[in-house]
Amino acid sequence: MLEVYLFVNPLGARCMRSEQNIMKLADHLNSKVSFQFVPLLNQQIVERALASSHPTLTQRNACFKTYYQAILAYKAALFQGKRKGRQFLLNMQDAVVSEHQSLSQDLTLDLAKQCHLDMDMFQEDCSSDLAKQAFQTDQKLAAEMKIEQPSSAVIFNCDVSQYGLLLNDVTYEALCDVCENQGVATKASLMRESTDQPAMAVNHRPHLRVL
Repeated sequence: MLEVYLFVNPLGARCMRSEQNIMKLADHLNSKVSFQFVPLLNQQIVERALASSHPTLTQRNACFKTYYQAILAYKAALFQGKRKGRQFLLNMQDAVVSEHQSLSQDLTLDLAKQCHLDMDMFQEDCSSDLAKQAFQTDQKLAAEMKIEQPSSAVIFNCDVSQYGLLLNDVTYEALCDVCENQGVATKASLMRESTDQPAMAVNHRPHLRVL
């Protein structure tokens, strides 16, 4: 069985594509795949979000708060089930990244309704100590796995080794390479099953590192 931990910027376009690639892999593999999308928040994410300007401290703090609130909302959705949590995250990214909407409390509540969440529970959990503790646990996990940037995945083949592989470029082709290297499935069979055309040709090997 494969276990995949993808560390994500909750409002990032690249991370949204990485999430979709992992879900596509899970659909195409015959063996079981367990995957988690772990929210990541650090100074690098804030700086990239504000890279086109010369932000003040107030703007940096406001940006950090926006990402933090997005993560707490995602954790609150996860408390109602992994599938609903993942759907909430994808819907939130689609609204912000694809539709260029600004994240707000109203948008967050609309997204929660779209995912058929219990609204009273969701609103309570968004500001709960439990959600904040879950955020801290995620950041600790990222530090333990030496994650430095979003859209990084740590992949374990539980049938072979206790050591994980760190993948910094989570394209579908790179994931297929990992599966072939681990003896899970051939790259050719996985690529053949995929009906989506890749966004661009990738000629290099995936950036892997053993943890």
